[in-house]
Amino acid sequence: MAQLAVVGESTRTGLDGPSETASYRAAIRAFGDVAEALSDVTDLDTLLHLIAQRICELAGVRRCSVYLRDSETGLFHGQVGHSDHDIDASVKRLVAGLDADRFTREIVETKQPVLVSNALSDPRPIRAAMRAWKIRSMLGVPMVLRGEVIGIVFLDNEEEPHTFEPSAHEIASTFADLAAVAISQTQMTAELRASLGTVARQNDLLRRAAAIDERLNALVLEGTSLREIAGAVAELTGKPTAIHDADCRRLAAATPHWLDQDVTPRLLEEPYRSEQAVIEALGALEEKRGGVVGPLPALGLPYRFLLVPVTMRDQGWGHLVMMEYRGRFASLDLHVARRAATNIALELAAEQRAAEAEWDARASLAGDLIRGNRDALSLQRRAEYLGVDLAAPRVLCLITADGTGTGALPSCSELSLAIAGPGGDRSVLAAGVAEGVIALVELEGEVSTLDAVSHVRGRTADALEQLDRDAGLAAAISTRCRELDDYVRAYGEAQQVMSCLQTLSGPNGSRVLSADELGPGRLFLASSDRPAADRFAQDALGALLASEETLELLRTLYVFFECARSVRRAAPALGVHENTIRYRLTRIEEMTGLCVGSDSTDQLTAQLALLVLRLEGRLPDISELVPAGD
Repeated sequence: MAQLAVVGESTRTGLDGPSETASYRAAIRAFGDVAEALSDVTDLDTLLHLIAQRICELAGVRRCSVYLRDSETGLFHGQVGHSDHDIDASVKRLVAGLDADRFTREIVETKQPVLVSNALSDPRPIRAAMRAWKIRSMLGVPMVLRGEVIGIVFLDNEEEPHTFEPSAHEIASTFADLAAVAISQTQMTAELRASLGTVARQNDLLRRAAAIDERLNALVLEGTSLREIAGAVAELTGKPTAIHDADCRRLAAATPHWLDQDVTPRLLEEPYRSEQAVIEALGALEEKRGGVVGPLPALGLPYRFLLVPVTMRDQGWGHLVMMEYRGRFASLDLHVARRAATNIALELAAEQRAAEAEWDARASLAGDLIRGNRDALSLQRRAEYLGVDLAAPRVLCLITADGTGTGALPSCSELSLAIAGPGGDRSVLAAGVAEGVIALVELEGEVSTLDAVSHVRGRTADALEQLDRDAGLAAAISTRCRELDDYVRAYGEAQQVMSCLQTLSGPNGSRVLSADELGPGRLFLASSDRPAADRFAQDALGALLASEETLELLRTLYVFFECARSVRRAAPALGVHENTIRYRLTRIEEMTGLCVGSDSTDQLTAQLALLVLRLEGRLPDISELVPAGD
């Protein structure tokens, strides 16, 4: 329903008496006032108020409202009013030219003033609007510019009927047409100013974007770190920023220096990224462009987050995350984030290439150490360059597949990091060899040598559990290397130990074995085949495998040797009296013919047989029999 409003404050001037020429002159003078005001008017409403006031004076009425045409809908929207009280706000809510508003439609079609003498009975205007505004008679005057009606002026006397003489029609129409020119000029000026303002803002954004690009480019050229890139983004945008890798591990984070607290975007950190709402929000983003997530106040994330993927050559490296904190995202924030994401991808790629080069250099050093095909001075220089102390004692671990699995062997870097443990100190050197992969592991200097080797054995076993991808991995550990020449010997020892594992180890046998555990027996076992070793063990100790009672004798024999053939130490380890140990050793001699208490040859025979049984998995591990520290 169309509604009409009339506004203004008028001073009745009257058109009775003056000649038509004088009336036209009055109209020209009124327009002169409007034209003179154009240079001082800063907004359209001020100009329209002046037009409404002058046309009221010319027509001799107290109220006027001005409507302008919407180019998209063709409807006329109320702009300003002139009356003895302020009705601008009411006029701005009104629209004329709807289907039911035949009064406005007639004005537009004829492009001439249209008079409604009795607004309460005339069917053309909308009567509800006439009653609401207490209109008795009304003159509608079109503002025509280049043959188009760009606006309409409605004139009335508010609660009083008014006789609009034909001369008033002409004068109002003439002034309205002149006013249309002024309105058009003001609109064009406003559009020009807006365009100039837009261009100025765009130029400012371009200058700022260029400065940002220069800053970020300088960081890359200077060989900056991810932390410095995150810091630059936080300072340029004023937003807390974090960088995450492809596994959502946080690589760097920064907060603008002016924030009084350390605020870090935690969207991709646990436990938030495992929440269903976060998973769904991340899944809705474009994979290659990212977007805005949140806020998610129910999860303790009351801010929005801008996520930009870090990609290079269609490979995802991670994400840059910016948090909307103490200020909305600005137009340049996305530009900064995407530009920084490119720099991050370049930095990560450079780091990966550098890391791969270093791994290659470390692997080359390890390979040359075990082959002994480089002079000592050259090896020392390369080790110093890589930060490797060749004077530190090490053992050599040979890792290979036992033939029972189908998976792949771990890479040198995977093996090094797995054995090095959570700290990842990179003290482990690894290289590929014909059998699999070797790792040179530095021994801890604050513990005894045997304990240090045992610690490496445990770390290696943990690494195999972590890395074994159905490859059936096994590890052989050499004795200690203290000199450069020891590494060649250690490689040979590890090969012998691995031969023992591959030949003799059963399903329940150990997956990790050291040369110290085998002792000199590795020379015999490494050259034996499985049937020969089985016959030897059966001939030597087969009588002790017959029953649970005799198996206890076998356990006693095992602990006796592990306790350095000491009855005094073996008794508490087994929780029995010393005489019980002596009795059991006598029983063993009776059943096997081996005098294990005093004859060194029989002792060697028994120890070799025990080694075979242990490798085959027919003996419990020593950790189940000998208390720690014994």
